[in-house]
Amino acid sequence: MIGLQTVSGLMAGFAFTGTIVVLTGLGDPSAFLAQIGLMILFVATLVFLIALFELHLMNIDICIHSPLPIIPSCPSRWIVVNRTMFIGSFLVVSSIPVMFLLQNLKLLFALSISICAFGYLRVYFSRWKPVRRKMEAEGIV
Repeated sequence: MIGLQTVSGLMAGFAFTGTIVVLTGLGDPSAFLAQIGLMILFVATLVFLIALFELHLMNIDICIHSPLPIIPSCPSRWIVVNRTMFIGSFLVVSSIPVMFLLQNLKLLFALSISICAFGYLRVYFSRWKPVRRKMEAEGIV
């Protein structure tokens, strides 16, 4: 059975690939409809990657509240996994606005980099910080 994390990851990859195909395949990506399509694909990539990270945080939360020890006591590995997921997904999503800038789509770049920055700051402070505090309280990290 395919899990939600797999589906979210696949859909994020599909949206990211669709963005690249539309950017490179269209003769004029500065057309209004092309920019709307590119923005929709960017937002889809962002939503699916945030969903993937949210599912990861939910798994950690479930493991923390489990009566049986599910999470192995390897604090250094958990820090690496969590930071890698957060930084990696941020780099993937922030690479799309850079591609917009390379195609001279300045308005699309400004909108998408703003959405990217605000979205990841919101996830970091509203979701990751509380889970991190729970992990510290349980002695996992």
